[in-house]
Amino acid sequence: MPRPSAACAEPVRHRDSPSSPICKARRPGMGLNRWLRDMRLSMALLGPLGGMRSIPSVPAQTVRDPWPGNPVNGELLVQGSASHDGVTRVLTYARWTGPDWPDRFRDWFQSFEWLRDLRELGSESARAKARAMVATWIGQPMSDTALQDPAVTGGRVASWLSQYDFFAASADDTFRHGLMSRIVLEARTIMALLPTGRHDWTSLRALKGLLAAAIALPGQSAFLSRYMKLIDPELECQVLADGCHASRSPEAQFLVLRELAEMRLMLQTAQIPMPTTLAAALDRMAPVLRAFRHGDGRLALFNGTGPHDPAMIDLVIARALPRGHVMARGMPDGRFIRAASGNTVLFTDAGPPPQPAFDALAYGGLMSIELSSGRCQIVVNCGASPLPAWRNALRDAPAHSVLSLPSCPPVLWRGDGHVENHPAVNSRHEVLGADHLIELSSDCYRPSGAGTWHRRLYLGQEGTDLRGEDRLDSAGATPDFVLRFHLHPDVKVELEDTDILLRTPEEMWCFRSDGYSSIEESVYFGGPKPVPTLQILVRPAELPSDEPVLDEMAPAPETAEEQESAEPETEADGFSGENTAGASGGTQHGSGPEGEAQDSAENRATELHARSDPEEVSAHPSDESAGESAMSGTQQRDPQSDTDHAAGTHAGEEQTAPSEPTRPVAPPMLASAIRWAFTRLDG
Repeated sequence: MPRPSAACAEPVRHRDSPSSPICKARRPGMGLNRWLRDMRLSMALLGPLGGMRSIPSVPAQTVRDPWPGNPVNGELLVQGSASHDGVTRVLTYARWTGPDWPDRFRDWFQSFEWLRDLRELGSESARAKARAMVATWIGQPMSDTALQDPAVTGGRVASWLSQYDFFAASADDTFRHGLMSRIVLEARTIMALLPTGRHDWTSLRALKGLLAAAIALPGQSAFLSRYMKLIDPELECQVLADGCHASRSPEAQFLVLRELAEMRLMLQTAQIPMPTTLAAALDRMAPVLRAFRHGDGRLALFNGTGPHDPAMIDLVIARALPRGHVMARGMPDGRFIRAASGNTVLFTDAGPPPQPAFDALAYGGLMSIELSSGRCQIVVNCGASPLPAWRNALRDAPAHSVLSLPSCPPVLWRGDGHVENHPAVNSRHEVLGADHLIELSSDCYRPSGAGTWHRRLYLGQEGTDLRGEDRLDSAGATPDFVLRFHLHPDVKVELEDTDILLRTPEEMWCFRSDGYSSIEESVYFGGPKPVPTLQILVRPAELPSDEPVLDEMAPAPETAEEQESAEPETEADGFSGENTAGASGGTQHGSGPEGEAQDSAENRATELHARSDPEEVSAHPSDESAGESAMSGTQQRDPQSDTDHAAGTHAGEEQTAPSEPTRPVAPPMLASAIRWAFTRLDG
C-alpha cells in the first residue's frame, strides 16, 4: 500500500479496493489555511538570510532544456505577437495578462516556456527579444508580480535557467545578478505555497522549478531539501500501481511523464541521487503512455485528451525510459483495456470517473471505444478543447463512441466542473487464443429507469472483425437511445445497399447493424485544428406488435405486390426484432440449438460472433436531412412505421361508419439491444 501523503487534498482510493487509500486527506479550516499561506508568502519575499548580495551572479550549474521549440512561434514573438494552443494575442510592453486571455494562454505566457521558441529561432533579434522580456519581468516590483500560482512560477524559474546560456550568459553583470536574485525570491515563494490542493502535472512543474533553483544555487540548501520532501508523496498520490495517472487521462499521463523525464535529466546532470519513487514512476508510466497510442503514434482521446505531436511523444518516452521499447500489458488500476489483434487496436474505457481529487479532466465517455487499423484511425472520440463552450459540449456522452440517452447524461457535473455522481463500471477482458472478449456494464442510466447498460465486444484473431452488442436491461419499456460511432476525418463514407462502407487511406471496412443507421455530422479535435467529420448513428429497431392498429377493423385485402412492398424488412438470423430479448440471455436464431446459455468465455465469444455475422447484419441508412446534427440526440423516425400508419389511415377512410370510435395507435416498442459489426473487407 502506498504511504499516506499529506500533500493530497481529498481521500483517493484504488478503483477495485475502496478500503485501500492512495493518500490521506488533511484539510484544516480554510481561514487558517489561507492565513498560514499568506504568512509564508510574506516571509519568503523578505529574501534569504545574508541578504541579496550573497546571491551569485551566475548559476553554479545550468540545466538543459530537452524539448524542441517552434521557430515559427519564435518569429511571431519577435514581431510582437504570441501564439499558443490556437490562441494568438498581440503583445504590449509590460502587459502579462488581459481580460481576453484564456487561462491556459496566460499561464503559458507567464511561465516563459516560449523562450525555447526564441532559442529555436536562434537569431540575434530572438536573443534580444528574450533578454528584453525577461528584463521587463524582473524589473517590476514583487508586489506587482503574479506569484500566487507556484506551478506558473516553477515553470518560469525552470525556463530561465534552462535557457540561461541562450539569453543571459552574454548579458552584463547587472542583468545577470538581477536575474539570479529574482530566481531566489521566486523559488522561495514556491516553497511557501507548496503543497497545493491540485494534484496534476502542474504541481510537478512547480517542483521542477524548485529543483532547477536547487541545482543552480547549491548554497540555498532549503530548495533541494524541500523538493526531496515533497516529491515522494506527490508521486505516490498521482501514480497508480499499474503506472496510470490517477486522473485516468492519456493527456495527464503524457504531461506528467514529460515533467518527470525533465527532472530525471536535471538530477543526472547535477549528479544528485534520484528519489526511488521518481525512478519507479518513470519505469511504470512510460510503458502505459506507449500503450495509449494508436498505430499513427497519436494518443487515444479519453478524458480530456487533446492533440499532441507523435514526435514529441516519442521524445518524452525516450527521455523517460531509455532502456527499451516496453509497452504495458494491462492497466487494471487505470481501468483501460487495450486489445490488439493483427494490425488492429481497440481501446476501451472500462472504468468510472476518477475520484474527486483527480476528476477535473473527467469526461462522460464511460465504456467508450476507439478503433484503429495500422496507421489509420477509424472510430474515435471527439477529443477536447480549451475553449469553454466547446469543452462543455465535448465533455458529454454524445461526443464519444458510446450508447447515450437524450434524457439522461451518464455523468453529472457540479458548478465547479467536478463530477457530481460516480456511476459504477464493471469490466472483464478475456483472451481466447488470439481473440479478445470484453464485457462491460454500468448503472449510469438507472436514474432514468433504463436499468443497466451492457456492452460486449469481440475482436477476432486476425483483427479484421470487431463485433459488438449494446443492451439496456430496462424493467419496463425500453427508453429511446442512440448508439454513436464517431469516425476519424480520414475515413470516407459510402452507402452501398444495406452496408456502410468506410474507406481509410489503406483499407476498406464495412459497418452493419440490426438497428436503423444513419450518417450525421460530427467534429474532431484530435489534430492541430478542429475539423468536421462524420458519425454513424444507430437507433434500435421497433418490435413487431400482434395487436391490431384499429379496434375491430382491418384494412382491405392487399394484392401480392402490395403485401411485398409493405412487408417489413426481415433481419437475418440473430438480428430480427423478435429475438432482441435474447440479448439478455434468451435463445438466438443462428447462434446454435436452444438450451441454457454457456458460462465459459469461449462460448460467450462464439455466441457473440454467431449473432453478429457480417453476412447477417443489415444497415438501414436514412436520408441525412432526417437525422440529427453532430452530437445531438434527436430520434430518427422509422420509415416502416410511417408505411403502416398510412395503410391504417387509408383503411379507415373506406369504412361505412367513420364515426365509430377507434383505439389510438400505441407507441412503438423499441428493441432493448443493438448488435453491430465492423469488418475489414480486404483482410
